[in-house]
Amino acid sequence: MLNHKYNMRNTNMKKIILATLLLLPVAAFASGNELIKSITPEDIKYVQSSETYTYVRCWYRPHYNHDDPATDWKWALNKNGSYYTISGYWYSSTSFMNMFYTTSPQKQIMEKCAETLDVTHDTADITYFAADNKYSYNHSIWVNDINAQPDAINKIVSFGDSISDTGNFFNGAQWQAPNKNSWFLGHFTNGFVWTEYLAKEKALPLYTWAVGGAAGNTQKKVLSGIHDQIDSYLNYVAMAKNYQPENSLFTLEFGLNDFVNYDRSVIDVSNDFSYALKVLTDNGAQNILILNLPDATKSPQFKYSTEEHAKIVKQKITSFNLFIKKLINEYQNKGVNIVLFDTNTLIKNIINTPEKYGFSNAKDACLNINRSSTADYFTSHALTSECDSDGSDNYVFWGVTHPTTKTHKVIAEQISGSKLKQFKF
Repeated sequence: MLNHKYNMRNTNMKKIILATLLLLPVAAFASGNELIKSITPEDIKYVQSSETYTYVRCWYRPHYNHDDPATDWKWALNKNGSYYTISGYWYSSTSFMNMFYTTSPQKQIMEKCAETLDVTHDTADITYFAADNKYSYNHSIWVNDINAQPDAINKIVSFGDSISDTGNFFNGAQWQAPNKNSWFLGHFTNGFVWTEYLAKEKALPLYTWAVGGAAGNTQKKVLSGIHDQIDSYLNYVAMAKNYQPENSLFTLEFGLNDFVNYDRSVIDVSNDFSYALKVLTDNGAQNILILNLPDATKSPQFKYSTEEHAKIVKQKITSFNLFIKKLINEYQNKGVNIVLFDTNTLIKNIINTPEKYGFSNAKDACLNINRSSTADYFTSHALTSECDSDGSDNYVFWGVTHPTTKTHKVIAEQISGSKLKQFKF
């Protein structure tokens, strides 16, 4: 989630709003349902027949630890030095709202990036995107499915906020925030997020609709809420070939921005959650992983808040988590394979006994930030002297709000060890 209290008079934020209107793969002025209804078989045929090719941009971290999140990139190359290309088609003819669909396997694309970059350190955190030229944004690559598919999960589709965002806010902000020298390539942390660790473990493609700052509904007209994220997903998969939603693992987490930043009611956010599950299951989702909310008041951000605000936020989180649990039980009784992971208890345990999970500091931010302000995402920050000495992998929190990539990895490991066995891969 983004930090507490937006300053809409800030020039940088105005730039983000304008850019996000143009760049996020969600319609700003029409609901996704309206767009879905307007998509005709002729539209799909036209898009799928617009065969072309594009290049692959390979991103990586040059540094040998997680303390420095700065990244660099190279074009993927063939062994003879020529540019590696993938064939397929774009979702749109514009460069603003886009995804590239291909039959090139994820494994092949990743191997080309690995060969091109020729790096071996574990913290390289290699990732890739489609791009037509050096001025292009980072566009996701959707690998089209084969016609005859095994009855097993073959991809992960993610909805939520900054805990799951892998670059959507970054693209919308024209690569200005989160600052690329202090946050890892459009992530709100210093490396991969939990969904990326899960996808890496299972060797599956990950498709992210999560947006930093997202709530249940769309905020500031541009921070795409869960409603619009799911509507956008439905529009994009309509253009995919042979897509079967029952073979996707859907992940969903949101609510902290609603309660911390936007002062929304539990009833309203619960309605958004109900909407999300209904639309997903109505459209074929059968495998869903839900994360409940951790106690955000234990983050360093709340050093700069009032006791009254913290009390209200904590009460809302508790009530919302109870609602989530009840609703999930109802869907389980309907036969949906929906699984709840108790993030709240895990984060509580990490903060109370950090050494058990490999941490030494569960109270302070690794970055030298001493306030709670969205403006800080536009600038670079040094590490605190303590974090510089101890290393970021010993810290639970990267900034005052968000966890380190080490914490994300612990979350993914705990999910993998206790919940993934309930899904068929």
